[in-house]
Amino acid sequence: MANEIKIATLAFTAFWPIVVVGILLAGQRRPRARAFADRVLAQWKPALAIALIALVSRALTGRGILNPYVIAIFCQCLIGLAIARDIVGYEPLAVTQSVLRRDRPLRSIGLMVVIALLLGFAGIALGAIGIGIIRQILGETYDAGQALGEFPLNVAQAFFFFLGGAGIAEETTYRLVFLSLVWRITGRKRLAISLSAVLFAVHHLTPLDGMYRAFWQFPISQLISTILIGLVWGYAYVKRGYETVVLAHTFSDWIPMVLFS
Repeated sequence: MANEIKIATLAFTAFWPIVVVGILLAGQRRPRARAFADRVLAQWKPALAIALIALVSRALTGRGILNPYVIAIFCQCLIGLAIARDIVGYEPLAVTQSVLRRDRPLRSIGLMVVIALLLGFAGIALGAIGIGIIRQILGETYDAGQALGEFPLNVAQAFFFFLGGAGIAEETTYRLVFLSLVWRITGRKRLAISLSAVLFAVHHLTPLDGMYRAFWQFPISQLISTILIGLVWGYAYVKRGYETVVLAHTFSDWIPMVLFS
């Protein structure tokens, strides 16, 4: 891993525990912040479950189980779930709640998988069309081998690679935390979806994405196509919740490897 990627990842990992500690300290000193701090702490069980899924996914790729980035995921989930559950009429973990309540859990899980598959293919199509059209217009070139070389060769391992990375890590940051925050503050879903899609796209051109150097071969087409995909993920998050969008994002990255590996 390049030095700038290591530095960016470590800084990002360290940032979120600091934010959580700041929220808890503010809750002790300021009565108005206490209610939010209490809501953050109340999310520890689902946050821990999501972090453990990310950790196990990493282990199943053969890359080892020790991963400090999981701390960032845990902290982000604490904050993101607290914000999302403060939005009137919204439940970010709708499928999980259905299972816990035993409210037709098999139907909820099956529907989640079907919708995630459809959204995954939609993401693939939008990405291909966006990159293809913009590259033709601007004449940007792309070495596919350089990008694909970053991924595991084993198709089964690749699913867990994408689940823990693109699925959980990215959707936690850009949908569960950022989209929920904008939605909660402004009350405007479309604005929240749009801004999260833009930030999500910019992320892929920074050292926080391990493939950012490959993406800089075709930055404009990458940016536009990823914004389009981000709009799909944002809409899915608002309508179907966190679990569905994580699975959809995972499928959109994994299915091309199944088809073309």
